Amino acid sequence: MKLKIKGNTAELINYLFQGLLIAYLLLLLIEQIWTGSVSMYVNLNYVLILVIIAGILDVFSEHEEVKYQKPKLWDYFFISALGILGFFIIKFKTIELGWLSWMISIIAGILIILLSLLVLEDDKQEKPKKSKPKKYSLKTKILFAIITIFILNLISLVISLFTSLSYLETLRIIFGSIYVLFLPGFIITYIFFPKTKEFDSEDKESGSIDWIERIALSFALSIAIVPLVVFYLNLIGLKISLLNSFLTILGIMIISSGILYFKKRFRKQQSLKLPKK
Repeated sequence: MKLKIKGNTAELINYLFQGLLIAYLLLLLIEQIWTGSVSMYVNLNYVLILVIIAGILDVFSEHEEVKYQKPKLWDYFFISALGILGFFIIKFKTIELGWLSWMISIIAGILIILLSLLVLEDDKQEKPKKSKPKKYSLKTKILFAIITIFILNLISLVISLFTSLSYLETLRIIFGSIYVLFLPGFIITYIFFPKTKEFDSEDKESGSIDWIERIALSFALSIAIVPLVVFYLNLIGLKISLLNSFLTILGIMIISSGILYFKKRFRKQQSLKLPKK
């Protein structure tokens, strides 16, 4: 016989678990920023035990199915606030790293926002009507690239105004972060997932992911692949320097682009060989 907690008791346990979890995270955050301010009065290990017990009880609770509700503006505002908060917390904890602190904090803030958006999008239960994928013209893509570069320059300018870093230094940090931690993985994603579906599409076609998933996966692949390649090249005698790292990452992108090109060409040849229905 399976243990199942139902009704109002299940709802009460669910609210208790959420409240304890939020309280624990807030207390842990305060303790990290102001060391000793919480541990002097409360043992956080005991709070964690209560969170675990409430979580176990919540697993055995049976909740009513909640119908999908379209995300509201407040949800996106809250996600953005979480990303900004994560950025400042990590910046505060890694401030002694100098310019590297900015890189880590910016990437962490972006990942928090992207992963939160993924969770928000994956909550969809109702399938909307299928829509034809949009095809963007070359002019639209160029305009998007120009706008992106302008926004990145604007961010660099704002950071330089409120910090001791110069505009060129912030520019190097931001564009260097994109070059190292985004572009290699972005190209590689098209090798495994060649198609990009729209946000409002539930198309389950093989090899299709949406833009949020692609961007998050780009960061993850870059962070996983680039350090490994640089590390193993260093083992065989290639020194880690700015120029060598730049050329190594460029090599990764060129090889990935080559694989992508030949993969598309092979697929096109295979489609031409197939008999027409």
